[in-house]
Order: sequence, then structure tokens, then C-alpha cells
Amino acid sequence: MRFEVRNRAGIANKYIRFAKWKIRKHCSRFGDVLYAELYVSETGSRLKTYNVVIKLGVPGPDIIIKSEHTDLGQLWASFSAKIKRQLRKQGERR
Repeated sequence: MRFEVRNRAGIANKYIRFAKWKIRKHCSRFGDVLYAELYVSETGSRLKTYNVVIKLGVPGPDIIIKSEHTDLGQLWASFSAKIKRQLRKQGERR
């Protein structure tokens, strides 16, 4: 599986490694994922809001998951549930 990361927010590498670990864990459990792309950016000057987009390349249409939050821990927790749900739905369609 090819993995691409675009970290435009400049967050610590430990958060990126954690996100990659979560994505790989769910992808190996639920289905055939050809590639994964992780885009991280931030908005706001006073209160930083992190915008994250995950694109999963699967047979058929790609899965795109978007979310934004001010806390990185809650952001990754919400993504874990979203990735699991989308991969399960994609597996049921095949």
C-alpha cells in the first residue's frame, strides 16, 4: 500500500505516525486498499482549527473522508470511526 502525507500544518511527527498506524490497521482489517493519502492543514490565527482529508484508493470510487477540529486527539478519534464505517460500507457493496 502506498502512503502519501501532506503536512501543511506543521504538526508533530508523532501525530502523523499515529494517523498512519490507525489507517493501516483499519485498511488491513477491512479490505483491499491500493493507496492512502493524508492531507493536514490549519486555519485560523487565534484558535487553530486543523482540517484533515483522507483519501483511500479502493477498487471502484475512492473514499474521501473530511473532518476538522481544534484538538488533534479528538480529530484522530473521530477519523478512526469514520474510516471503519466507510470501509465496512465499501466492503458490503462489493
